[in-house]
Parts: sequence; C-alpha cells; structure tokens
Amino acid sequence: MVKIGYKRRDFDCCVYTKSLGDGSMIFLLLYVDDMLIAAKNMRDIIDLKSLLSQEFEMKDLGAAKKILGMEIHRDRGSKKLWLSQKGYVEKVLQRFGMNEAKPVSTPLAYHFKLSVDQCPKSDKETHDMVEIPYASAVGCLMYAMVCTRPDLAHVVGQVCKYMSRPGKQHWEAVKWIFRYLKGTAGHGIVF
Repeated sequence: MVKIGYKRRDFDCCVYTKSLGDGSMIFLLLYVDDMLIAAKNMRDIIDLKSLLSQEFEMKDLGAAKKILGMEIHRDRGSKKLWLSQKGYVEKVLQRFGMNEAKPVSTPLAYHFKLSVDQCPKSDKETHDMVEIPYASAVGCLMYAMVCTRPDLAHVVGQVCKYMSRPGKQHWEAVKWIFRYLKGTAGHGIVF
C-alpha cells in the first residue's frame, strides 16, 4: 500500500490513508481477510478496488454491513452511521447462560459496593470460584466496551480490578452487567 502512495497510520497499523487531489482522503482498513474502503467519491473506491484485485483475489461484498463482529447501519438521508454489536452481545449472553435473564436499566446497581474484601479468603471460597469463567466474561465485556459500548467503561473498569481473585460478589456484578446488556443489546455508537 505504501508503494502506491498510502500512508500507514501510527494510531492503528491496520489503517491506511491517502490524500486525494480534491483535498479529500480515502481510507483503507485491513484486518486479516476483512477490508473496508471509505472515500467521499465512489469513483475513488472503485479505482482502489480495481487496483487491489490486480494484486490478489478478492470478493466484493458491496456496502459494508458487518466488520469484526460489529453491525453497520448507514442512513444516507440523515448522514448517520451506526455501529452496534447486537449479534455479538446475544452470543455472549448465550455463552454465559444469561440469554433468558431479566434485563435491568443500569450498568451496575448502587447496592454493588465492590472491594478487595470480597475476594476469596478461604480455600473453600477460592475453590468455589475456580469453575466461574470470570476472566473470560470480563474479556467479552471489554471487547464490547472498546468497540461500540463506551457506556460500559466505568463498570468494566470496576470488575477488572478483581481479575486475579474474583469473589462471588464480583461475579454477581458481572452477571448484572450482562443483564444490562440483555436490555440494551442493540445500543451502539452513532457517527
């Protein structure tokens, strides 16, 4: 890409940009075998696709609808773009047995006062938590938070503090966050 005038961006090694003659830019986002191209002018997109298809075999799937587990919805009339992870959230809820849970309206209720004092103190308490997939659940929450759910930032930060020795109250807090996701699965970010 660099050979044809694209610049690899420092903020993300998967993003390439090129300034165009009209002052606009074309963006190329690459991740393994997924690719997104964005530009003001459709002709620039078509030209780049043509150039890339000469270098390697590629399949044009049309307007982007999904990337890296994120659903993309675009409304050209209002000039808005929505990213959400409804499908991802539903799979995560299913994986952790929370798909039938009762939704809640807040990311974490006031009665959760998480602290290190709630970490296991005895061998029995530690043993009781061995089978709980705490780190995996928190990792799933982190992925949603980073991609499309900034509303989870504070609560995910809270449950992350106990990754090395989670207790039952910490796990209950994670399940509460899943219940919040159950009721807000379609939420995301708008550009």
